[in-house]
Amino acid sequence: MSIVHTTARRQFFEEGIFPADLPPKIVESWLRCQQQGSADVAIERLGKAALQGALADNAQMLRVALPELDGLYEQVLGTQSVVLLTDASGLILNTTGNPQFMKKAEQVALLPGVSWDEATKGTNAIGTALALRESVEVRGGEHFLVQNIGISCSAAPIFAPDGRLAGVLNVSGDARLHHLHALGLVRLAAQQIEHRWLGLARDEHWLMRLHPRAELLGSPREGVLCFAGDTLIAANRVALHWLGLTWEDLGRCSFAELFDGSLQAMPQPRMIYSQRGQHFYLTITPPKTRAAAKPAISPEVVPPFQKQLDKAVRVLNAGVAVLLQGETGSGKEVFARALHAASQRSKGPFVAINCAALPESLIESELFGYEEGAFTGAKRKGSVGKLREANGGVLLLDEIGDMPLLMQARLLRVLQEREVTPLGGSQPYKVDFSVVCASHRDLPGMVAAGEFRADLFYRLQDFIVHLPPLREHADLPGFIASLWQESGGAARGVLLADDLMASLVRYPWPGNVRQLLSLLKTLLALSDNGACLTYADLPEEYQMPVMSEASSLASSSHELIENTIARFEGNLSKAAAALGVARSTLYRRRFKAG
Repeated sequence: MSIVHTTARRQFFEEGIFPADLPPKIVESWLRCQQQGSADVAIERLGKAALQGALADNAQMLRVALPELDGLYEQVLGTQSVVLLTDASGLILNTTGNPQFMKKAEQVALLPGVSWDEATKGTNAIGTALALRESVEVRGGEHFLVQNIGISCSAAPIFAPDGRLAGVLNVSGDARLHHLHALGLVRLAAQQIEHRWLGLARDEHWLMRLHPRAELLGSPREGVLCFAGDTLIAANRVALHWLGLTWEDLGRCSFAELFDGSLQAMPQPRMIYSQRGQHFYLTITPPKTRAAAKPAISPEVVPPFQKQLDKAVRVLNAGVAVLLQGETGSGKEVFARALHAASQRSKGPFVAINCAALPESLIESELFGYEEGAFTGAKRKGSVGKLREANGGVLLLDEIGDMPLLMQARLLRVLQEREVTPLGGSQPYKVDFSVVCASHRDLPGMVAAGEFRADLFYRLQDFIVHLPPLREHADLPGFIASLWQESGGAARGVLLADDLMASLVRYPWPGNVRQLLSLLKTLLALSDNGACLTYADLPEEYQMPVMSEASSLASSSHELIENTIARFEGNLSKAAAALGVARSTLYRRRFKAG
């Protein structure tokens, strides 16, 4: 810590004097922190589930920021520094940097899941950049809290296309080293993130790129405006500055209020004048005609699992592994395929491998591939393996709990290093894929028993989706009806009678969705168009006798009735269908005492 900063701290904290040698931004921040009583007495780090939620909430920013994080990391790799990305509250989402300095960063809680807002961490580049909504540098003793004076930080805010403050990009390093260009680097990287983010709107809206010099169109130094119809709805800070606008003008200005002429496609650069008399070269890309959206997920999954799918998509897009847990036949692979289709990797391959279906001797070659002549019986030209086939897409490792321990160790190295070396080869190949695993087994129990590697388990269980068995679906009648429609029953006019539906609802379904689908397809194949299938049309093994309403409820204990109602979260109509009675009968039976 410099003599200037030592003197300044003594003047402010001991003598109550405003230090003249400190930047005004720092002094103002110290005053804010003093007034709100900032004091980091303990490290409060989000739990894994809460951090997963934060990553999911910021998935789009992470998507556009990751290339800049990698580029910034390369530039500061030799400078004892760490690169951080936070959300709009100052919560650290992502860290990368020099391995030696990472240890020091952990000591001062520069970790994912820790918030660095001014209220808790005092004056620091992240929190102060959020407070000021502008880039800032905080060096050594300029930090409000004494435990942070060993680091120097440079941060720049990141704004979403609609003007919302989305997060902060930060570089932190050892305070004893002068990081001359750090602030300029984070400013430029934040500007490039905002530029890339705006480009995501090109399919849905009019996108204008402009610059006073035609040769700079397409560069991060260009201005970008986004119009919905004729209305300006998004922009970057460069364009706002040139046009004399603020974020508050978004949604209020029309194209005609900003430029001469009308909004029309301009694929080649043309010169245009703004209403302020400025000239710009620009290109305008019209919105693409969007085809009717396909369902994000197949009907086998939609009714009970759409909310879980939405969360899983956001998590997968943020680079987090997804683990599917559920009984055999509960729809794990169907869910995984839907996850791939709705994710940012939908244009890449979906590669599934069932670890339980392969002999142990073949798992290694199937996953990692092999070179020509690697072993007896190998294909003449070798094989790339499933891991390389999945490059750019999604890899599903089904029944991961059945993978041999030796293969678990090799898979862990691939996930850590993102490189695959085939059998019989020495050349590693880079791979980039998202990982989805599935298992019906108790993986935590297997870890405790030494049957599954703990380090691999904790690498794969960042976000767990529990797929309940079919018998526990909240709306089983509705689910069966949707499957019947998707199978073609409704198109052929074939109906399921109430007594048949009641029997299906009461059946225990040990094979889950897979078993139900098989039965429905069999019923449809054996039926005539326009038929109404009844209980008698069911195969004998699926016939669950439906008692009369009186005898059914008379033989049903109060506990069974209450448990059924609780299972359907108080929905008496669904509970009545599961019990095979009318809603009114159930209501009378339940409340007759009252």
